[in-house]
Amino acid sequence: MKNIILLGSGNVATHLGIALKNSNFAILQVYSKSIKNAKALAKKLDTHFTNDLTKLKSADLIIVSVNDDAISSVLSQVKNTAIVHTSGSVRLNVFKEKFSNYGVFYPLQTFNKEVDLNISEIPFCIEGNSLEFENQLIKIAKTLSNNVVKMNSQQRKKLHIAAVFACNFSNHMYSLADELLEKNDIDFKILLPLIKNTITNLEKNKPKEVQTGPAKRNDKDIIQEHIDTIKEKEIRELYQKISANIMKFHE
Repeated sequence: MKNIILLGSGNVATHLGIALKNSNFAILQVYSKSIKNAKALAKKLDTHFTNDLTKLKSADLIIVSVNDDAISSVLSQVKNTAIVHTSGSVRLNVFKEKFSNYGVFYPLQTFNKEVDLNISEIPFCIEGNSLEFENQLIKIAKTLSNNVVKMNSQQRKKLHIAAVFACNFSNHMYSLADELLEKNDIDFKILLPLIKNTITNLEKNKPKEVQTGPAKRNDKDIIQEHIDTIKEKEIRELYQKISANIMKFHE
């Protein structure tokens, strides 16, 4: 399956398209509902583009990298061909037997088209409707990454939830920390060595084993002092709930 069409022109499609092209796959066409975005990615990949799903070329594989809530609509307009989506939370049955060969090609990473990534380090979670097609997808993934895992829809959904906790929620915590520091004229970068050390500790230890802080120590006086210091009600309640959860977790 060397000839590929990308449906989508956002962050995931951009990184996948570049990686596939660098691995000697032929990107025949890029689709986006925005012709401007389709053209921009097609220019990077030196290929054709369209904003009309009825004008898709013939290809060995179509990769659907659109918003989760748009996948069903896009699939309803695509003819039978080998096809995958790249979502962490959308189940395999979204294809509803309309396609002969279908699957999931999910890269576990947060993507930004303006930020370079080493795609060889990104885990790819693969699922196919048949063993033969699944093995074909695994073969493609292994040309891109050193970390390829077979994973069914239920496992992938749990993984996606875990990723929200590990990445999206933790980044929101960084945002709250940044606001707190900014209000007190302190640069957020002062926390970076602490954050980096926390990540480094996770390379050889389970998260629970390296938990630190007043909640882990059950230091209720410090916790209450922090709560009394926080002026914003929502942030105060969030601090209180997370602290209580940590204490319960480490009973």
